[in-house]
Amino acid sequence: MAEKKEKIAVSDKMMGLLYLDKSLYIGVAGLILGLSFLLGGIFIYIFMKGAYERQQEAPNYFDPFQGTGYSAISAQLATDYFAEHVKEGYRLYFGFDPSFEPFIFCADGEAGEELKALIDATVNGYDDGLPPMLRLTGFSRPLTSEIMGYARDAYSQMWSDETIPISSDELYQMVGDYYLDTRPSSFFAEYPWVMALFAVPAAILAVGLNALFQYRKWIKAQIVRLERYREWLPTADRELEHTERFAKRLPLYLTEHFLITAAYSLDVIPYEAIQLFSESGSLLLAVTTDGETHILADRLRCDGCYDRLLIELHKRQEIAAIGNVL
Repeated sequence: MAEKKEKIAVSDKMMGLLYLDKSLYIGVAGLILGLSFLLGGIFIYIFMKGAYERQQEAPNYFDPFQGTGYSAISAQLATDYFAEHVKEGYRLYFGFDPSFEPFIFCADGEAGEELKALIDATVNGYDDGLPPMLRLTGFSRPLTSEIMGYARDAYSQMWSDETIPISSDELYQMVGDYYLDTRPSSFFAEYPWVMALFAVPAAILAVGLNALFQYRKWIKAQIVRLERYREWLPTADRELEHTERFAKRLPLYLTEHFLITAAYSLDVIPYEAIQLFSESGSLLLAVTTDGETHILADRLRCDGCYDRLLIELHKRQEIAAIGNVL
């Protein structure tokens, strides 16, 4: 039966080098931000959904000059449609409120019986009395120049066989800047951007979880690496306790007998095991006697200490080599 290896125990300082990595910070920050944004998004969604439902139950009075969101108005009369959207199939009409002020509204497909009755009374007269008013509800939409072009042509011919010219400004003064869209709609159709309240937190959480997954893999590799240093790790750990970082932004320590770095992964290298130093781009590398290459530092993170570090490393390597010869 194989003997179970004793768990490696190291100081808090060495543990910090072992476990503290940028992927951990990214993962934790991603979870905190993602959950915070998600919670805020849920509150905003609940508030907006409630406001939408309350507006559906008690719509504003439709004001074609202001644009009043979900609105309602009673139509006393209505003309036949003057334009039809070929792709979406809705039709645009002129309506007249109880004060016989004109406004524009749109409806889906064929006109219903009540709307047809209003149109018939408007076109053919209403000797038998006005038909019952039709309550229209929907969302206020801005009038486009294209709609106003069709509306101006239709309004110019509405009351006479001869065209009565009317300018766009005059028509705007009569029908306002908005029309009433009576087509069925939904909360998500009106506010499609609300999905971002959940998509953005989901993306942040995905980044955070992926970072934590990568961190978990990195930690496993670190622990395997520590097993290789088991022989000299206790000595290196004791020396680390009394050694300061070589530079503020550089997680590298030069103890009496070891080079300890966590620039990319934790490395504990005896000076005597270093065969040579080399450079690749901005990276300083060490090749050890076992043929492995170790990343020691990045010139960009050395705070101007790169050349000083290289000189110090060569000096310590030479001292270790002399000690071995003696």
